[in-house]
Amino acid sequence: ARGPRRVASTTPVAAFLGVTPTSVSGMFKKLARLELVTYVPYRGVSLTPLGQRLALCLTRRDRLLVTFLAEALGVGVDRVAIDAARLGHHLSKDLEALIAERLGEPKPQ
Repeated sequence: ARGPRRVASTTPVAAFLGVTPTSVSGMFKKLARLELVTYVPYRGVSLTPLGQRLALCLTRRDRLLVTFLAEALGVGVDRVAIDAARLGHHLSKDLEALIAERLGEPKPQ
């Protein structure tokens, strides 16, 4: 058990992203239709188990890329973090597995 589910509210998310609360509410509804979040109007969202699994996969992919690029280029993670996030959206599962293997990471279950 991971403890109580955390809720992300519309207004703080909108402020963080620099978009309108209406835009955030619309995206929350789309994510709910995809069963990635549970959306309660005027309350916010929390990740579903499927959303949690996807978030973990995306976080792992991002960390692998940041680590790989920083080590390969001999620079700090701050120099590669933004580009790694962009690249992560286009990374194949095969290349992700090769990077994980190169870094000595265990294969995901």
